[in-house]
Amino acid sequence: MKVFTVIGISGSGKTTVVEAVVKLLRQRGYSVGSVKEIHYEAFAIDSSPTSNTHRHRAAGASLVTARGLKETDFLYPEKLSMKAILSQYKGYDWVALEGVSELSVPAVICAHDADGLKNKWTESAVCVSGKAGAELAEYNGLPAYNVLDNADGLCDFLEENVPDYLECFDPNDTDAGAGVTLTVDGKPVRMVPFVQKILRNAALGVVSELQGYKEGAEVEIRLK
Repeated sequence: MKVFTVIGISGSGKTTVVEAVVKLLRQRGYSVGSVKEIHYEAFAIDSSPTSNTHRHRAAGASLVTARGLKETDFLYPEKLSMKAILSQYKGYDWVALEGVSELSVPAVICAHDADGLKNKWTESAVCVSGKAGAELAEYNGLPAYNVLDNADGLCDFLEENVPDYLECFDPNDTDAGAGVTLTVDGKPVRMVPFVQKILRNAALGVVSELQGYKEGAEVEIRLK
């Protein structure tokens, strides 16, 4: 399963980006799921105190399920973590997240313009899109895509650059992302797994050609 997130300023084109990529991934034969983060504090699917499901929850049911002819809804009386939510998507090839920033997965950053990108920039960013993508060719060395006329380009890029979700990690999980470490002036620098891969492959590509290297050996490089 591959997971990416689209984050950015309200009205900057996030949903349009998700819609375009999901449509193309489906056309390319993938199974696709999506998660939309809703920041409206009072949001609730079942807020009517007179509805039957609301009465179930009020009576103390920890999990309530509403099953209709064409839809089944599970109602949890709490905000689930993204890890818990994504566990429900096992078997899907792709999951597109919108407005979700708690996981260090590849992020498509949307904004109205270059100045807006600064406020939403994250180390997990891999490219730019949305309204800013229609104005820019690149930003901070990363490509920008206008999904209105180059959705295929963005989809191609994500296919090539989004790793399996098992390689991504929660930035609050101190045990995650082990394998490659980086320190600057003695201070550890956190890296998402696809950045770890780049460093690992670059280092081993050189070191493995040197006399004395053994496969599986621990390699340490120091720069001063």
